[in-house]
Amino acid sequence: MTDPGLSQPQPTVPERAGPPEGFWLELRSNLAAGLRAAVFRRVRLSDLRPSPGQIVVLVLLGLAVQVLFELLRVGVQGEFNFQGLPRALVYVPLLLLSAFVIARRERVPALLVAVPVLFCAVGLPYDMAFEALDYAMFGVELGLGGWLGLGGYDRAGEGLWYGLYALWLAAMILGIARITQASLPRAVRHAAVFGIFVALPLWYLPPDSLWEARENAASASRDWDALRREDAFYRQQVLLDRAVNALRPERKGVEDLYFVGLAWDASEDVFMKEMAVVGELFRRRFDADGRIVTLVNNPGTVGELPLASATGLNRALKDVGRIMNPDEDVLFLYITSHGSEDHRLNMQFWPLQLNDIDPDMLRRMLDESGIKWRVIAISACYSGGFIERLKDERSVILTASDASNPSFGCGNASDFTYFAKAYFDEALRGTYSFVAAFDQARARIAAREKAEARTSSNPQIHVGSAAEAKLRRLSERLERLDSRLQVQAPQPAPADARSPRACRDCN
Repeated sequence: MTDPGLSQPQPTVPERAGPPEGFWLELRSNLAAGLRAAVFRRVRLSDLRPSPGQIVVLVLLGLAVQVLFELLRVGVQGEFNFQGLPRALVYVPLLLLSAFVIARRERVPALLVAVPVLFCAVGLPYDMAFEALDYAMFGVELGLGGWLGLGGYDRAGEGLWYGLYALWLAAMILGIARITQASLPRAVRHAAVFGIFVALPLWYLPPDSLWEARENAASASRDWDALRREDAFYRQQVLLDRAVNALRPERKGVEDLYFVGLAWDASEDVFMKEMAVVGELFRRRFDADGRIVTLVNNPGTVGELPLASATGLNRALKDVGRIMNPDEDVLFLYITSHGSEDHRLNMQFWPLQLNDIDPDMLRRMLDESGIKWRVIAISACYSGGFIERLKDERSVILTASDASNPSFGCGNASDFTYFAKAYFDEALRGTYSFVAAFDQARARIAAREKAEARTSSNPQIHVGSAAEAKLRRLSERLERLDSRLQVQAPQPAPADARSPRACRDCN
């Protein structure tokens, strides 16, 4: 929306924004002016009652809106996350810096306080809109009904969020132009200052909750500085050496299964949790004891497990490839993380700067390792974009979604992503066939997403022509092994005259 008055220079505005009033009347005036600006109605500097006290109370109101909606989502059985306060308040110094530059350029000291007051007042209705959108999107997941029936941020939800952000940004830029009565060139410069100092940092800074479920709050209070300590940092190479050096050699004449698992994103515990379960499943059920390497990014495991990084993955694959019989043995590679629409897997462990992985990088690592027979499972949004570059006749590739859709189940409160729950924790406990388990898991995921009104993640599979027969032989071996173990398991003694059960009434 354009303002006819912006095209021509205007006289300098007075420093005094309006007559003095009582504190609460001033707050009401600021909120009314902010609401008008939020819906693109004209607002003037004289409509505002700027003061440091007004900035403080408006900031507190913004925090209250956030906590209120988080209480609605989480419930009262939670606790305040004090570590989220710096993120929630980071905009304040950025806003003051932006206001200082604008006030100095306009030579109107009152703008130093008026711009932050306008920002907070305009932000309140948009904050409520953003929080309501989150509440509506995730209502299904939280058992709240899901007002919009989308069950999470799919493409439609992301479109609504981006549109709302664009409206807020436009309203704020136009509001600044109007209270400064700036000419069009000056208004453009003010918009650039606000965008660089405030809007851009807010776009890239990750969100953080102020009110969390107790289990999430406990996670947030973990030692995120653990990796920065010297002993933990230098221990990582030792942990990786220990993991690969402990691998058992391949057995001649036996189609051994080696497992390499990576939980790449330290920001959410679900990846670490499911990797622990999946690794144990392969150790016990798939005869992979001593043939497992897991790399995990999480502050709780820095002293126990090697970090998940591109370098660590490359090293693990090469060492596993060196130990395996390339014609006989099979690798199961499992990666769980966040994925992006440009088909990159997120490698995150603050404060490290880790490289993300794309399909070409992963294909190159696998080829250089010399591993021929591969089962690759990727649990991440848009992970179907990896199939085309990874597939060949000796590979089976399983992805939690297709190339165009997100998958679901992330978060600190989750024990599994939807894919890991359906595939590893349910389907693979009843079959030794990686392909048959995928068919079962896909049906379960589709039913769950439909019940929760989510857009289908549409899990994908590629089965190479040679890999199908290879995996059939592997599953047959595991079934025979399972049968022998069941026969050899100790059987309960038959009840007879000497057993306590048979004799409990003998006396």
